[in-house]
Amino acid sequence: MSKTSPLETPMMRQYLEVKAQQPDAVLLMRMGDFYEAFLTDAEELARVCGVALTSRNKDDPQPVAMAGIPHHQLPNYLAKLIAAGRRVAVMDQLEEPAVAAKEGRAIRRGLTRVVTAGTLVEEDQLAPGAANHLVACTGLDPEMQPVGVASLDVSTGRFTVEEASSPAQLALILARLAPAELVVPEAWRNAPGLPDLISPVPPIATLPPYAWKGGDARRFLGERLKVASLDGFDIAPEHDHLAAAAAAALRYAESSVGPDAQGRPVLPHLRGLTRLRAAQGLVLDATCRRNLDLVRNSRDGTRAGTLIGAVDRTRTAPGARLLAEWLTRPLADLPGIRDRHDAVGALVADDSLRQDLREALGAVYDLERLLGRIATGRANARDLVHLATSLEAAGTIGDLLTGRVLPHLLATAQTCLGQIPGLAADIRRVLVEDPPLAIGEGGLVRDGVDPEVDELRGIKRDAGTWLANYQAQEAARLGIKTLKVGYNSIFGYYIELSKVVAGQAPPDYHRKQTLVNAERFITPPLKEYEDKALGAEDRIRARELALFHALRAEAEAATAPLQRLADALADVDVLAGLAEVARLGAWCRPEVDDGLSLAFTGLRHPVVEASLGRGRFVANDTHLDAGGVESPGSGVRGPGSRETSAVGSSELPPSLGGHGTPDPGPRTPDAKIAPRLAIITAPNMAGKSTYIRQVAVAVILAQAGAFVPATSARLGLVDRVFTRVGAGDELARNLSTFMVEMAETAAILHHATRRSLVILDEVGRGTSTFDGVSLAWAITEHLHDRIGCRCLFATHYHELTDLAHDRPGIGNLTVAVAEKDDEVVFLHRIEPGAAAKSYGIHVARIAGVPAAVITRAKEVLVTLERLNTDLTAQESAQRPAESLPPTRPAGSAPVQLTIFGGVSSPTLDRLKTLDLDGISPRQAWELLGEMQRGARSET
Repeated sequence: MSKTSPLETPMMRQYLEVKAQQPDAVLLMRMGDFYEAFLTDAEELARVCGVALTSRNKDDPQPVAMAGIPHHQLPNYLAKLIAAGRRVAVMDQLEEPAVAAKEGRAIRRGLTRVVTAGTLVEEDQLAPGAANHLVACTGLDPEMQPVGVASLDVSTGRFTVEEASSPAQLALILARLAPAELVVPEAWRNAPGLPDLISPVPPIATLPPYAWKGGDARRFLGERLKVASLDGFDIAPEHDHLAAAAAAALRYAESSVGPDAQGRPVLPHLRGLTRLRAAQGLVLDATCRRNLDLVRNSRDGTRAGTLIGAVDRTRTAPGARLLAEWLTRPLADLPGIRDRHDAVGALVADDSLRQDLREALGAVYDLERLLGRIATGRANARDLVHLATSLEAAGTIGDLLTGRVLPHLLATAQTCLGQIPGLAADIRRVLVEDPPLAIGEGGLVRDGVDPEVDELRGIKRDAGTWLANYQAQEAARLGIKTLKVGYNSIFGYYIELSKVVAGQAPPDYHRKQTLVNAERFITPPLKEYEDKALGAEDRIRARELALFHALRAEAEAATAPLQRLADALADVDVLAGLAEVARLGAWCRPEVDDGLSLAFTGLRHPVVEASLGRGRFVANDTHLDAGGVESPGSGVRGPGSRETSAVGSSELPPSLGGHGTPDPGPRTPDAKIAPRLAIITAPNMAGKSTYIRQVAVAVILAQAGAFVPATSARLGLVDRVFTRVGAGDELARNLSTFMVEMAETAAILHHATRRSLVILDEVGRGTSTFDGVSLAWAITEHLHDRIGCRCLFATHYHELTDLAHDRPGIGNLTVAVAEKDDEVVFLHRIEPGAAAKSYGIHVARIAGVPAAVITRAKEVLVTLERLNTDLTAQESAQRPAESLPPTRPAGSAPVQLTIFGGVSSPTLDRLKTLDLDGISPRQAWELLGEMQRGARSET
């Protein structure tokens, strides 16, 4: 008789059948109290999670590798596998083991869900304050125009779609969404350009070509969203790429989350489909988010030292996520911005209301994700108790807002905050205050709720009393004092009589077991009680589960109004939080209009101020106006300027060897004419980088709907914020520091408009001085002459300050410094003018550079300054006043000044005094030999 292969057992056939459907996933199959993995999946589970690797048949020539985890620890191990970038398929037992055992077959098992990074719904596996976006993209080819991008957060049901008309716009969208998982057509799985679009690259999943066809996508979405046409979602018939992206995201999510109770793949908490348009928001690219540390810092990716960390006073997880959305996609429409400012202002003005709202919000749980678990059948009894608590808090918040004159956003929220009729009361009536996490453990339902549960609990609770009474009754009836009623796990309840008196057993005693010295019997009353007592626990659990499922179904039926309530609570939470930070920090309401000016008085950087402490940060003013002075490219002459072309004069400025009109001195921006571009020259560590960043941060806060840390603020609507700040190479993309700097600068010059805000910090420093100054000069001219946007440019190239003499739209700013007896104090106060020097050696000294190095650096600096002064004077004396600036021959290298003093040389001194006319050729030859030997000895 041949031995059955280990892979041909009924259990392994179940496993391998599902594994064939999910070849890219680690498959875990429920077997009793464990989830088991086999073959290569067992090796993967052991490697990633650190569990023991064993085998089912150690003595077989080809043992089957096996690894397992306790079933109650599944969430912890899922988190480890997902963090390692794996997909996980979960098989569960679809029936009670007793049913299969009675029929003599293997337990029926099946695939219940596929867990991926983009389809998580478990609260303990998701970051509370961040969305979890599953993103589907119709293509990654830069030549494919346009591209549809859909985003679905399975944990909350939020579903959006938008269009990218260029690779740059696609990169913007992906940076904003920060996908947890990216779904693309099969052809783009290994797209070489993907790291250029998003970094780091998220886990990639693919769908076959049919899933991306426009017609099929429309039919699929129509069925799922229960609509005949997608026009209501702003997806016109020609927008097949949008429909394809949305359908792909939904298909993938449904295939992962698994079917409902009727076997249908569905996400009942889906919120419909919202189309986003680029013009609806202030555009912030990945570079801007990184440079300004909006929601994650550039050091370790956490919230420490970020803008959201400084302004987040939300009390709920949905509120924290909404605040992050507001900060990373601020508004670009005036009515929406003003609505938010109205609501924040009303709560700033009413301390009592704000504090009461925030206290009530503290009792609200993560309703969005809680509803997601309810809709996908993964909510437990504790989730329903949290739902009831949240509904009660929502009722309190609604009451607080009732009867008041409210701004639009708060009034809209108030209308959604009424409790769902009876749901919270039903949950409180049925479920205990603190139910167990596992719904199958029992102990969910209160006493007095269900008669059947109460009766069964009474049987279980009173078993000892009943058995004692029954034993006394039977002993009296038979007159046998030694009669005993007992129980064992194999034979159940019994009456035990010794061999001596066993013959006195009456007819209703039925023999159950014979022992050496005793006989055991069962009677009809004892059998009836046994059936009740032994089945009570299972029947209690089954009945409690039925009551729980009824409550969960009641909550699921109210998904839509509950989601509206959750949205309203998040809105109130964000608005109250922004009001709190504004009130405590004495922030002001910004005036936002459709002009092109920007004016902040007493502006601070919220993150730096939070680090330093209140009152220690030096506030500064900022005034820019892209609508004043001359229009870009107009060539209008300003005060003290020469007539220039659209890109710049054909003459070189004096600082680059040119000539021009006498220097009228730096222009001071006044209240009538503010520059649109300010050049900030200041010492290292004086605060110029903080200054330019705080202006960008203030614009983002204002257009997000927040107040700003200033005494007054007014700004014309900004369409996009650009930043070129910091330095660092990108080894993964084979880009040097300077290449990264120039690539980011190129993006600014290509995409900035007159309504943009640009902040630049030390552009050009990554190359030689001449190259750097030349590039910085030309970039500044282009921003001023061609684009005409509002711009702050912090630089150590003091030559750029000459641009303010030629262009009235450029102003010079510096940072005040107090200097006394070789001691320097940075006052961090911005004022008109240009910096005289950079104080780099002073900064090196306070940074701890050895004193010997500092002393030598000062010596070198004096030498360089003297040589530069001598060279400038010499060139000025030799150059006619009316001549053009000198040029070097093509291909010649610039003169490099030596930074060390000359070394005394006897040979050189002799050569200088030699009378060449007084020696013969023979003497010259001998003298040359002597000098060569002398030069060798000197070196």
